[in-house]
Amino acid sequence: MYQYPHFRDFRRPMTVAFCGLLAFSLCACSAASSSSSGPQTVEQSPLTDDSLYVLQDSDTTLTGQGATVAFVADMAGTETGPDAALWSGVQAFSDTFGYNAQLYQAEEDSLESRENALRSAAESGAAVVVCRGDAMAAALYNIQNNYPSVSYLAFDGEPHTEDYTSYETASNTHCITFNEEQAAYLAGYAAVMDGNTKLGFVGAEAMPGTVRYCTGFLQGIDAAAQSQGVQASVEVWFVGGEDAGEIVTQRAGEWYADSVQAVMAAGEGTLQSCIDAAQGTGALVIGTDWDCTETDSVVLTSAVKNYSSEVQNALFEYFQTGSWGNSGGTTTRVGASENAVGLPQVNWRMSDFTQREYEKIYKNLHDSVVKVERLSDISTLPETPNVAVDVLG
Repeated sequence: MYQYPHFRDFRRPMTVAFCGLLAFSLCACSAASSSSSGPQTVEQSPLTDDSLYVLQDSDTTLTGQGATVAFVADMAGTETGPDAALWSGVQAFSDTFGYNAQLYQAEEDSLESRENALRSAAESGAAVVVCRGDAMAAALYNIQNNYPSVSYLAFDGEPHTEDYTSYETASNTHCITFNEEQAAYLAGYAAVMDGNTKLGFVGAEAMPGTVRYCTGFLQGIDAAAQSQGVQASVEVWFVGGEDAGEIVTQRAGEWYADSVQAVMAAGEGTLQSCIDAAQGTGALVIGTDWDCTETDSVVLTSAVKNYSSEVQNALFEYFQTGSWGNSGGTTTRVGASENAVGLPQVNWRMSDFTQREYEKIYKNLHDSVVKVERLSDISTLPETPNVAVDVLG
């Protein structure tokens, strides 16, 4: 496994200043998650840019300052994607509160390689080890009890056996998952309000989180179509165990040729394939998990999980006492009520659906005025009377 020393991002002072200006001008205040007893108050306005979030608190003295917070990335690294967002959050927290951020990375796409990376992080003397994803959660299942003096923070997964037959979250481990269906609802709603009524959804596999993106997307499309008095259509396709790349490019190309206006891509291998297929067609792509809008101009928006803010808030909670306390062995699920999901607002590419309108629908989600069904099995789809849904085999 590769081990990277902590480095300080010298752009951060400018970033923090810019974040302050954005927060003042757009009234989109940073918000702490309910998984944290941190210093900031949850606001009803959506987070403008998760990558600019820096948790601040001058009144609370945290324990163990100078200790190491290790982040274990998967083999794709931290250049882009969810792991990049989490690593940025670990760095921001460490810079702000006087901890040492250390990066480890799995060398290969294997359970053994991920276990080795987690083991190296634990044996380095880290106080907290952060990781993400179902594949890393399978490795954590085999590691967490071997290092009881180390605390673990896992995102997007709970420790489980490789075949998913057994789950166990040790008392030194805390997990955070997201309401994917809420993020996807916002993306689907925005897409239709911006004039797109012929849509597609492609998922790498029918795993629960990916299915929730799909079912939330359908609910958002339905709500917007009803408000506009129009009918929409969505073709849904899960790649399954096949190689996603070339297959998705072909399928998306066929959709775009058939006048599909936008496709949501969820799961490994689907985003870039949809982007490749959309080139030169005038069609659009909707990303998931992280802000994909900087990847290519064909990306309309993304159903985002606010990884950076959530990891900062969770680490603040941990270091208030130096342990997970009652949070150990548990999973916290966060969503719009905690400002933990949303759409990216910096690269706002919608012309008919405004950011002000987005703030209104977000507030309704935040306040539970709008409720999105959490459906995790593709055999159970939401009722969408304003959307014709075709699930492809």
